[in-house]
Amino acid sequence: MFHLFTNRRFLLIALIFLLITWVMFISAQEKTGEGKLHYFFNSAMIPLESIFDGIGKTVFESWRTVTTLAELKSENERLKAEIEELKARQSGLDSLRAENRRLREALRYMDTQPHELVPAEIISVNPNNWNQTVVINKGRNFGLTKNMAVIAPRGVVGRIGEVRGNTAEVILVTDPRDGNYIGGVVARTGRMVIVTGGGNYRGECSVKPAIESYFINIKPGDLIVTSETSEYFPRGLPIGRISHINKVTNNLVSKATLKPSVNLGILQTVYVIKVKRDERTDNSPNSGGS
Repeated sequence: MFHLFTNRRFLLIALIFLLITWVMFISAQEKTGEGKLHYFFNSAMIPLESIFDGIGKTVFESWRTVTTLAELKSENERLKAEIEELKARQSGLDSLRAENRRLREALRYMDTQPHELVPAEIISVNPNNWNQTVVINKGRNFGLTKNMAVIAPRGVVGRIGEVRGNTAEVILVTDPRDGNYIGGVVARTGRMVIVTGGGNYRGECSVKPAIESYFINIKPGDLIVTSETSEYFPRGLPIGRISHINKVTNNLVSKATLKPSVNLGILQTVYVIKVKRDERTDNSPNSGGS
């Protein structure tokens, strides 16, 4: 019974659809005259035609919207790719600018120095030896030898250790190994000191009196510079400033801690002193590089 009712309803809907289609076809035909029945059907079909026309417009607009969105998505992806490419180019240009700036600064610095310098770039840092040793991109093929002084515009960096053909190890001033020391002077008092690697904290140095057992007069903030008796370093180069003092009885100081003048953690370019030419040595009758 249910199937019979369903089939009848389907047939009724089909007949109504066919009737509407026939009426629309008849209405579309051009005629010279129009009867009352024909007028009635034409009037009745106007709302349906409006509905169908609205549905068609809605479908068309929806399709056009979908097409536009697809085009916008494609354009957006293309623009994103162009932006990433421009960012990569900008990064490359920034690197070139930084490199050119470093080269200009290196040339200016070398022009102000009386010594024969070899500029070098730091190419690696031993992660187990941070603030102790680094490797530079110049070596034996550039005339470098062991113990040559390594400096930067702000002061002392260290000295050359192991040398290879095109690279060399730099033992930083903060390296606590035995024998890593520099003769220095307290700039304020002229007292001679010995600066060795290793301090209260990693990346610092220790300072001891060169002659007396204790410091008579030293204060936090005192600048320590290289001594004129140094074999490898020119005199007067900043080594660092006193950051802490260890007092004993009678307010005497047995040892002090120094923070290097050069920020070794961000250093990129260094200068190896191939030939040291102190001005006083050059002006003497028997001047010559050492």
